[in-house]
Amino acid sequence: MKLKRDQLTGAVLVVLGIVVFLMTTTFSIPITAAYPGPRMLPAIAAFGFIVCGLGIFAESTMSKKEEKQFLAKEGWIRVIITLIVIAAYIAGMTFAGYLIVTPIILYVLTTLFAKGSQTTVKARVIFSVAVSVIIYVIYVYAFGLTLPGGMLFG
Repeated sequence: MKLKRDQLTGAVLVVLGIVVFLMTTTFSIPITAAYPGPRMLPAIAAFGFIVCGLGIFAESTMSKKEEKQFLAKEGWIRVIITLIVIAAYIAGMTFAGYLIVTPIILYVLTTLFAKGSQTTVKARVIFSVAVSVIIYVIYVYAFGLTLPGGMLFG
């Protein structure tokens, strides 16, 4: 039996979910009703990875459809560019902080993935800023956590 791409994807998601969950157990602050602590969101993500991975694996195993080519050369180039942009995001967060770097990186990613669609520069800018502000408000005001300020402003 040939391993399908979706089966591999599902298995990788399950393994990643297990790894993330095991990493959250190293946090010393327990989850309580008053303060969920820093391990709650990664634990929820780990659960989501495992459930989605199992679903993808099961669906692919039961499916009798033939697989098409996964990515053409342009797709692989886009994947590599995305990984480079994410690495730049991590470096940028360390230097300039969340509020400056996140809208820029979101704009770059939405531009990268907007090829072939009718999105305007204005729409991508509004989306990037809005998502950044929403995440900031949720983390800072709803959860009472801090986001990286960066060395430039820290």
